[in-house]
Amino acid sequence: MRYKILIVEDDRIIAKDIEKTLSKKGFNVIQITSSHIETINFLENNKVDLILMDINIKGAIDGIQSCDEINQKYNIPIIFITAYNDIETISLIKDSYAVGYLQKPFKYADLLLNIFLILKHNSHQPKIIQKHIIFLQNGFHYCLEKRLLYKNNVEVNLSQIEKDILFILCKNKNNFISYEQLFENVWKNQKFCINKIRGSIFRLKHKVVDLNIINNKEYGYKIE
Repeated sequence: MRYKILIVEDDRIIAKDIEKTLSKKGFNVIQITSSHIETINFLENNKVDLILMDINIKGAIDGIQSCDEINQKYNIPIIFITAYNDIETISLIKDSYAVGYLQKPFKYADLLLNIFLILKHNSHQPKIIQKHIIFLQNGFHYCLEKRLLYKNNVEVNLSQIEKDILFILCKNKNNFISYEQLFENVWKNQKFCINKIRGSIFRLKHKVVDLNIINNKEYGYKIE
């Protein structure tokens, strides 16, 4: 079996050098990406056995945040390969979902040993994909099952009304929910009042400023 490896690295020269070495050892480097968005787009349609990821990648989401999101959504083992070795970064790596860490410059013998051991261990583990997690912009994710919002894996304290609003919006991510539909799902049998919706969402957006809730006067609200 040729294991499929994805390299996430914004330095193309380093990425190609890793790809060349791994190919000689029989691994299949199926893609090189340089940002979180590019990586997620690739993973949506491709099976990957292992990811080698730099921490300093392109875009607003760094490698550590990307690692945690990928693990929760796809359960793919990730090895960090980075030049960072300060105490703060090491602490973040320790608390992340990564399964390995190599500091640049590294020896390829160490990289290969890490890969072999991780893939050997992972081949005996069941794949678990969390189907109830909705990933949002700016480091947020929402758990439909628990009806909880998280920012960088830390729960955001919300009122029950705010939780109910987010549940219907996240369940229909990227799609507008009409004022009537939103009111019916949150306030149940109460008499329709658009000011209740506007007031609650105003307070929600004020409390969680980076949450991307969009309003359209004709279509209602949606979350991205």
